[in-house]
Amino acid sequence: MVQKGSVLPALLLTIAVTALAVGFAAFAPVAEVTVTPHEEIAPEDRALVHIDFFTEKRDTPFEGVYILSSILRYDLAVYDTQGIRDSLLSGEPLALHIAGRPCTVNLQGTRHDTGALSVDGRAHLTVSGNVLRGYFETGGVAYWVESTGRYDTESPENVLYYVFSSADVKGLSGYYLTLYNIGNGDLQDSGYPADWTKADFLSAGYEIVPLTDADLVDLPRVNETLRTGFNEVPISDSEAVCIAKSYRGKIAEYHGNYYVIDFITA
Repeated sequence: MVQKGSVLPALLLTIAVTALAVGFAAFAPVAEVTVTPHEEIAPEDRALVHIDFFTEKRDTPFEGVYILSSILRYDLAVYDTQGIRDSLLSGEPLALHIAGRPCTVNLQGTRHDTGALSVDGRAHLTVSGNVLRGYFETGGVAYWVESTGRYDTESPENVLYYVFSSADVKGLSGYYLTLYNIGNGDLQDSGYPADWTKADFLSAGYEIVPLTDADLVDLPRVNETLRTGFNEVPISDSEAVCIAKSYRGKIAEYHGNYYVIDFITA
């Protein structure tokens, strides 16, 4: 049997220990939470893909810049590629606005990588010299940052880009190009060694088909991607049919390089 007199000291001891623990907790170090700041800028000054603190929107139309007629709406912008590169290499998340919505992306501190957006999506960003290429996907909509091939008149050292979304492309088929240069090691982890030769592919049972400049007349987006390296661009029904018929499951040889050409359906 427990005596009543022993209950009170035990209760007081429990209260004292609890209070002491709370006191220590109050002085314990608090884990620091890093908050990525966003640029405060008027909506009309934000590009469709606005990398905060590194983007300047330009007025459209722009003399000498011609955009595909299938793109119904687009923004023009210049990006501070040096600043973006330094930010990526620092390992800090990159703050941006996509269609006006603030979000962040962590690209693991590289200049060429894919990462997850903080708003349930994904991003792919490449920075090479003063050239930037970007692909972002969120809310079922894809966004592209592509070079116009021209330099900005206000800051001639910067390339001018056009930015558009899949929602603003007329007659978008729902097909997106995937094109990989095996020699660059793009598919090293998928069983395509970067140093394989034609003999290696044939020995492994692959069919090699030539891809010529004449063929590229019917493959405009393949032609563009071969020159820019930008992937997952929308393609037409006819281009998708041509790829499925002539290149799917095969190795395409173009100017001595070997490629895997296919498409995905969104």
